[in-house]
Amino acid sequence: MTYGHPRRTVSLLLLCALLALTGCTGVGVAGAPDSGSGSYQVWGLNEASSALTGDDRSVVLNGDLDNDSKPFFTAEGTWDAAGFTLDEASTERARELTGKLPERTGDPACVRLVLVDGRLLGDRAVATIAVGDVKESGPVVAIPLD
Repeated sequence: MTYGHPRRTVSLLLLCALLALTGCTGVGVAGAPDSGSGSYQVWGLNEASSALTGDDRSVVLNGDLDNDSKPFFTAEGTWDAAGFTLDEASTERARELTGKLPERTGDPACVRLVLVDGRLLGDRAVATIAVGDVKESGPVVAIPLD
């Protein structure tokens, strides 16, 4: 029994092989909660390989080369109408990465962080933080992907 169109299956297999060779990880996209607190893995966003719009959205993650290509850290914070506001400790960790993502991920085009929820059925990306939006003071807010 086969699922999907054969060309699409081949494309997905090629994408999986490419991700395995580059050390990147692919995940789906999930809707963000409207409120409450949360904890998310923070990765670099591989813009070139991700599909953030359309019906079949997916996110390719860039890991931290200084940490065996694992997530940079786990962010804690709260959801509100603006997005996911990082707590003080997570905000400081995000600030430490400002300007360092290309070097730390090996991807010269990596300029955003992505928050990934590993508690759902399979990992799902829920929000992003543009490094340019991380200021020296004040809150850091991740913008939902939905």
